Amino acid sequence: MHSLEPEEEDFLICPSFEWDDLYPEETFGDRLRLFYSQFNSSTRALLDDALFREVESQSIVTSLEILCANQIIHKRLIQKHLKIRNEIRWIWPETVKQFEIGVRDPDWCGQVFKLP
Repeated sequence: MHSLEPEEEDFLICPSFEWDDLYPEETFGDRLRLFYSQFNSSTRALLDDALFREVESQSIVTSLEILCANQIIHKRLIQKHLKIRNEIRWIWPETVKQFEIGVRDPDWCGQVFKLP
């Protein structure tokens, strides 16, 4: 007579693994591509000519700088700083503490936003 309970041989034992082993080390470019893909087409158009830079302190990324091509793009990205902040918090959850949106000019001007 067959029992409805499975026998011990019916189960496969999975070896233990670390979640970190499932994903290779992400590069700055990988994270930027993910960041860029989270926006709609109009915001991506603004980000197309921007330069991005991670600022590190003791090998930990602490700040992200977005350098705009001109003042017009700078102004429009400032208006979208809440969406940008949310994406940065999602992609760099534990490391980035602030981001800056600035203009690529000899007269550097920018605005710093702290992440809560």
